[in-house]
Amino acid sequence: MAWVKSEYAGELAVLSTWLVAVAPWSVSVFGNGQITGVVFRFLPFRVQYLYGISIPNELNFVWAWQAIRFREYTGVAAVLWTVALTVFAVVLGASIHYYAREATFEASLPLDPTRFFSGALGIVGLLTLVGTVLLNLDGGFPGTTVPIGALVAPVLAGVLLTADRT
Repeated sequence: MAWVKSEYAGELAVLSTWLVAVAPWSVSVFGNGQITGVVFRFLPFRVQYLYGISIPNELNFVWAWQAIRFREYTGVAAVLWTVALTVFAVVLGASIHYYAREATFEASLPLDPTRFFSGALGIVGLLTLVGTVLLNLDGGFPGTTVPIGALVAPVLAGVLLTADRT
């Protein structure tokens, strides 16, 4: 059963890609009762908010390539984040091109664009999901981590995969 009509599959592919761009791939909450911190990890950057403490820089913004210096982003989780960011940068660029020039994009791609975006979003989702699990299992990050975007990307990839494009 197709979840989306075939004539709208291209639009859904672009919209899904942009939705994954704005959704954090994981959110972590940590604290000790007096101080609470929330970390949002988007593909290109990380944002941390601290509550219950007055310090000059409560908002901590760090680009993905700068986050590697932190202890929790060493090892496989950092590599997966970097690979997911690289794949997603290509997919985001492709979605912008597809949005602007649909006919030329479809003509230049050897496979159906919906299948391309489905596969790419599935890969990004899998990489970020495994990275989130490793972040929790490694003990590299204190607190609880919830894989928001890491679950959104594969779900959207599955919806795109059900589109009947034959």
